Amino acid sequence: MSSNFKEISINNHTFKVADISSISGLKKIPYSYRILAENVLRQKINNENDLADQQLEYILNSKVGSPVNFMPNRILSHDILGKVMLVDFLSYKEALEKKGIQSKNIQPKIPIDIVIDHSLQVDYFGSKDSVTKNLQKEYSRNSERFSFLRWCSKNLKNVKVIPPGVGICHQVNIEHLSKVIWNNDNILHPDTCVGTDSHTPMVNAIGVLGWGVGGIEAEVAMLGKSLSVALPEVIGIHLTNKCVEGVTSTDLVLTITELLRKHKVVGSFVEFFGDGVNSLSVGDRATISNMAPEYGSTAVLFPVDNMTLDYLEMTGRDKDQIKIVEEYSKIQNLWRVDGETPSYSRTINLDLSKVVPSVSGPKNPEDRLDLNKFSSLINEHSKNLYNRTVRTEEFKIDQQEENIKDGDIMIAAITSCTNTTNPKGMIAAGLVAKNLVEKGIQRNVNVKTSFAPGSQVTGTILEESGLQKYLDQLGFNVIGFGCTTCNGGSGPLPNNLANTIEDNKVFSVAILSGNRNFQGRIHPNIRASYLASPALVVCFSILGNVLKSFDKDSLGKDKNGNDVFLKDIWPTNQEIEDYVKKSYKPEFFISKYKEVSDGGQLWDELNIPKTDIYEWSEQSTYFKKPPYLDTVSEELSVESQIINVRPLVILGDSITTDHISPSNAITRGTAAGDYLESKGVKPEDFNNYTTRRAHHDVAMRATFANLRLRNKITPDKEGSFTIKYPEGKELRIFEAAMEYKKNNTTLAVFAGENYGCGSSRDTAAKGPLLLGVRIIVAKSFERIHRSNLIGMGLLPLQFQDGQGIEELNIEGSDVFDFINLDKINNENKQIEFKIKKQTGDIITAKLNVRLDTPEEIQYWQNGGILPMAWREEVRK
Repeated sequence: MSSNFKEISINNHTFKVADISSISGLKKIPYSYRILAENVLRQKINNENDLADQQLEYILNSKVGSPVNFMPNRILSHDILGKVMLVDFLSYKEALEKKGIQSKNIQPKIPIDIVIDHSLQVDYFGSKDSVTKNLQKEYSRNSERFSFLRWCSKNLKNVKVIPPGVGICHQVNIEHLSKVIWNNDNILHPDTCVGTDSHTPMVNAIGVLGWGVGGIEAEVAMLGKSLSVALPEVIGIHLTNKCVEGVTSTDLVLTITELLRKHKVVGSFVEFFGDGVNSLSVGDRATISNMAPEYGSTAVLFPVDNMTLDYLEMTGRDKDQIKIVEEYSKIQNLWRVDGETPSYSRTINLDLSKVVPSVSGPKNPEDRLDLNKFSSLINEHSKNLYNRTVRTEEFKIDQQEENIKDGDIMIAAITSCTNTTNPKGMIAAGLVAKNLVEKGIQRNVNVKTSFAPGSQVTGTILEESGLQKYLDQLGFNVIGFGCTTCNGGSGPLPNNLANTIEDNKVFSVAILSGNRNFQGRIHPNIRASYLASPALVVCFSILGNVLKSFDKDSLGKDKNGNDVFLKDIWPTNQEIEDYVKKSYKPEFFISKYKEVSDGGQLWDELNIPKTDIYEWSEQSTYFKKPPYLDTVSEELSVESQIINVRPLVILGDSITTDHISPSNAITRGTAAGDYLESKGVKPEDFNNYTTRRAHHDVAMRATFANLRLRNKITPDKEGSFTIKYPEGKELRIFEAAMEYKKNNTTLAVFAGENYGCGSSRDTAAKGPLLLGVRIIVAKSFERIHRSNLIGMGLLPLQFQDGQGIEELNIEGSDVFDFINLDKINNENKQIEFKIKKQTGDIITAKLNVRLDTPEEIQYWQNGGILPMAWREEVRK
C-alpha cells in the first residue's frame, strides 16, 4: 500500500486521499474496519503512528482484541460532560504551570462542538409560552455554567459552543455538524468523531464512524493524541423483508435492543446488511444507531448509500459536498453495495416483517413487551419491583377533586433525539393527534404532557405542516429544544400529587419516547417508566392508565357518541410518507442552522469573565477546581498489593451509571441536598445532579445516591444506604465512605453483569474514587464505563467464569486482599484475590484484570489519563 497520498478528481477539483481502495482484500472486511484502515494509513503517511503497518495487518486480518490507534477529527459534547471535560483540562493546564511550564500553547488540537442541551427542564407545559418560560428558567438556574462555557469558547482554541434552545447535540450533529467526508487542506477523509455522550453513534446512520467516550478519554483526543482501541468484533445483522403496516422505527429499535442484548454484543461494532436495509430511511437508521448503548454496541454503522445522499439533500447540505460524499465513498470502497456482504465475526438474523408494536419497561430498554400484552403484565411488574400487586383502591389528592390509583400515567413526554430526528415518527405523532382531535377527543388534564423536539427545525416543520396545532390541543405544546424528560429533566409534579404518590406508594407511571427508563431516572416520584413511539405517547396520555388496553378500552367517544379505539386513529404508512415528503424541506434546515450560534438576548447578556486565565470562585456550588492532580508526583510506583479492603456496596446485575451517579433532580434529605443547603442554596434552586457535576464536593455526595438503588449489604432497604463495618452501623453511603476514609480504609465495589451500562458520564468513575474506592469487581463491564474507571486510575477486575458474588459468598462484613498487582502486564492479566470472613475463614480465588490494551495498563499504573499526560509533559 502507498505511503503517500493519492490524487483524485471530484467536481473538476483535485484532492488527495489516503488510498485504501488498492488494499488487497479490503472488500472482504466490514465497512467500519475500512474506515479504521483509512485512519491508520493516514496516520502512517503523516508519521503519527510507528506501528501503523502492524495495526493495518490486524485490521485486514480481523484480529479482534488487537490494539489499534484511532485518531478522530473532532469531538462532540454537551453542556454537562463538556463542561466537566473543560474543567479537567483547565486544572491540567494549571498543574503544568505549577511546574514552571507555560501552558498557553497547550490548547485543544481538534474541533470541539459543545451543544447546550442537557439542562432544560419541563417547568412549564401545556401552553404556547412554555418555550419562552422554560428557556428563561434554564438561564436563571444555569447562567454561571453558561458563562463558563462562553468563556471557554473565547479563550480556548477550537472550542465552539452552541447556545441553549437550538436542539440536542446528536440531532444537531446529524442534521448540521457532520460533513460525512471531511476536507482538511484538500485532503479528503471520512468524518470521524468521539462524543462525551453514549448516544454519539447516532451519526453512524449517515456513514460517520464515531462513538461515545468519557470526558477523560476525550481529553486525550483533545490534546491531538490517538485513542488506543482494542479492535472490536463486527457483528452483521441480516435484515430481511420490511416492517408491516402500523409498525414504527421505535418498535423496531426496541426489538433490536432486546435481540442484541440477548446476543451479548457489548463492546462490538454492528453493521446491517440484506435486502431489508433498503427499506430503512436515514431517520429509521438514526433511531437504531442512537440506541447503541442500550444494547451495548460501541458503534452501529450504516455505510453511505443513496438513502444517505437523499438525507443530506433534505437537510440542506451543499450540493458540491454531497457529490464529494458520493464520489469519495465509491472510490474508497466505502459505498454500500447490495449483494456484497463483508466477512463478519458473527451474524444475527432479523425478519423485519415479524416486528410488532411494542413498548419497553418498566426499568430497562431491553425489556421489550408486545403492545397487545402490555396491560396484562403491569401486575407482574409491580410485584417484581415492589413485591406488591396493583390495587384497585383510589387515593385522594390533597386540595384536589381528583383521585389517583396504581397504573396511572403521571408523565407523557415526546422527547429525545432518538425519535424526534425521524421525520416519520414526528409526522405519525402529529397525524394521531389530528385524528383524535377531529373525532372530538380532548386532552387528559391529569397527565403532565410535553413535547421537546431535538432541533428547532423539527418544531418549525410540525408548525408549518399544520400538525402542531393538534398536538397543542392535546397538551403536547413545544416546551423547548433539549433532552428534558429523557435525561431526567421532566420537571416537578405538584407537591400534593407527589406527596400522595409517596405516602401511598402508588405505582405511578411515565411514558416517554426516549432511549432510557432506568429506575429513578425519569422522576423521583415515578415507579415505572416505559419507552414508546411518539405516536403511542400521545395515545397513552389519553388512555391515562397502563392497566387499560388499547385493544379493549376506548380512548373516548367521538362526536356521535361512538367509542374511539387505537385502530380508528392510527395513520397508514402511506399517509405518513406523503406528509413527510411535503413537509420536510431543505430551506427549513438551511434557515434554522444559519442561526445556530445566535442565542438571543439572554445569551448575549451573560456575564463572561474578562480574564484569560479562569478564576475559580470559592462561593460557587457549580464549579470547583478538581483535586485529581493535587498529589501527583513525577515518580511512578505501582503497589504490589492492596489489602484489608472493605466493600462500600455490593450490587446486582445491570447497574447503570444512573445508579452510580444519578441525573434526576436533587432533593432534600440527600447528601448532596444537605451540602447545598449548608452553602445557602435554597431547595428550589438545587437543580438536578447533572448540572453540578463540575463541583466534585457535590459529585462525590451524589455517588450511589439513586433513590431506587438496591445494595445487598442493606437488602431490605431501597436507596443510598450501606452498613459500616466492623461496627455494623447503618449509614448513608457518603457518610460511611467518610468514616472509612478517616480510618484509612480502602474500599471496593462488587457487582454482577453489565456494571456501568447507560450514560458515558465519567462522574460515575470520579465519584467512587473521591469516596475512597480503588477497585471495582464485576462479572462484566459496559465498555465506556470500564474505560472511564481506567481513565481515573481505578482497577476493573472481572470474576472468572462460574464465579461471582453469590458463588463466592461475598458479604458486607468481608475483608479483601488483592495480591500481585505489580505483576500485571500484557501477558499476565490475572491477580490473586483473598476473601477474609468474620469467622476467620479465608477464600482464595483468581480475578481477571480488565486492562485490555498496553495503553490501558499504562493509564492505570499512572493513576489515570491526566496524571500520565502531566508526567509526559513535565518530562519533555
